[in-house]
Amino acid sequence: MSPGLLAHAEQVAQEFDFDPDNVSRAAHHFLAQMRQALGHNSAIQIPSYVTKVPTGHEKGVFLAVDLGGTNCRVCWVQFHGDSTYTVVETKHIVPRELRVNPSHKPLFRFIAEKIRDFLQKHAELGDTKCDEGVTLPTDLNGESYWKLGFTFSFTFEQDSLAHGSMIQWDKGWDIPDALGRDPCAMLQTAIDELTLPVRVAALTNDSVGTLMTRSYTSGSPTLVGAIFGTGTNAAYAERLSNVTKLHDREAFSSPGRDDLMVLNTEWGGLDSEKEVLPTTRYDDMLDLESTNPKSQLLEKRVSGLYLGELLRLVILQLLEANLFDMVLDEDSPVTTPESIDSSFLSHVAGDRSQSLEKAVLHIAQALRARDVSAGDARAIRVISMAIARRGARLAGAALAAIILQSGRLEVEHPPPKSRVVAYQEHELKSPTSESGSFGFFSKPLSHLRRLIRGLLRRLGLDRLSCLNPPPHAPLVADTAVPGEDVIDIGVDGSLIEFYPGFEEDIRGALREVPEIGVEGERRVRIGPAKNGSSVGAALVAQSASL
Repeated sequence: MSPGLLAHAEQVAQEFDFDPDNVSRAAHHFLAQMRQALGHNSAIQIPSYVTKVPTGHEKGVFLAVDLGGTNCRVCWVQFHGDSTYTVVETKHIVPRELRVNPSHKPLFRFIAEKIRDFLQKHAELGDTKCDEGVTLPTDLNGESYWKLGFTFSFTFEQDSLAHGSMIQWDKGWDIPDALGRDPCAMLQTAIDELTLPVRVAALTNDSVGTLMTRSYTSGSPTLVGAIFGTGTNAAYAERLSNVTKLHDREAFSSPGRDDLMVLNTEWGGLDSEKEVLPTTRYDDMLDLESTNPKSQLLEKRVSGLYLGELLRLVILQLLEANLFDMVLDEDSPVTTPESIDSSFLSHVAGDRSQSLEKAVLHIAQALRARDVSAGDARAIRVISMAIARRGARLAGAALAAIILQSGRLEVEHPPPKSRVVAYQEHELKSPTSESGSFGFFSKPLSHLRRLIRGLLRRLGLDRLSCLNPPPHAPLVADTAVPGEDVIDIGVDGSLIEFYPGFEEDIRGALREVPEIGVEGERRVRIGPAKNGSSVGAALVAQSASL
């Protein structure tokens, strides 16, 4: 290792520092932007037209399509009415030539074909005996059809539960002729071309789906659903009386005291003027080389795709300065934009040993590098942790803005019972092909947990031994503080699930916002909403049936 490598790495890490004063300043700036957008149409605070959150008593069978990141998932979901559900899914990688294409037709044809393949492969699902009183709807000819919820994890504006208009692509996607079009209509057209018995009943995004799933499985109202994966976003339940931009519509002109509207914040687009967002030279480089310069700037500092890209840019600069011992192969992903994601940071940050043996091995394999030294690994680890910590603290500032806007810290409620709820997805012994699985969520089981740097210490209770989590899927639990009103936040995504300490850094940022502080942060319960995008889409389709 070059004598200057670690010192240089520490200097770079300091560039990503985001101190408490700036956390608070960012939270209040985000809050001001969110409040302003409640009164006029903008690319943030988009109404989802979901006006109720699940209670856990919902029943029915639905299809769902989840499009986001680089994947497309097709799912069948059955809700049992007791906060549990059964899901069958297949997962497919969307080819790059469909993600970057002048026309939308190849992409939506691809999705429709995957729906067709799913229904053909799992024909028995159409004959499933549902819970008593639950059947598939029929058309005017008496033919049964499936209601489908569509999670579309890109920026769109909605004017009803099943109609929207595409605003912009992100996360490396670019399909120009889809802009201004309705995602539901584009998908329905492709489905009809294949004459499938499927109707697109609801349009939603991953964060709304996460909120819905969390509320259904937790059995209590959830304030926020947040995604921390390839991308990042959040949705929350806002008082309809505050969403004044909807009051000129007859359906929302006289909101009651308890009426609500779930809003898709699209918080990745906050502070496009960079008034409070911390900015390094690497942020500027990333933005300039992205498919959407000068937009989604918060997302470019928080989401897994961009955290990996920031690290790649730093590594590339250190390589050019000949500071590393390691030598890269010609096909190393370091030379390819957006080829490193948050899983790389998670692996490197997760090695706390003195030798960093595991980190060295992972760097060698993931970056296709030779002669990786412990010094190289130490420098990369320092930078990785700084980039991820800043991302988590920015996420905490954005969550703080929602918590402040909700007014939940100011309202007194009867103290709920203290409880801990665990949810785990189980795969049967014979999972479907194409990365499919047939799983279910267990009923809530009470236990206590303590989170230490992202690793849960499970209690040794016999009744929990049957849960047997699948490999590489850590148990995530949620904790309510005794005697205090809980602010429930559902989360999904590989970044918060696997990056060590991501939730702790979010919580640290919450404590640094004066109006929240230590006591307010203790009232925040952050818990999992596994399969939030797909199951949530089915729940939104269910709400469209009411």
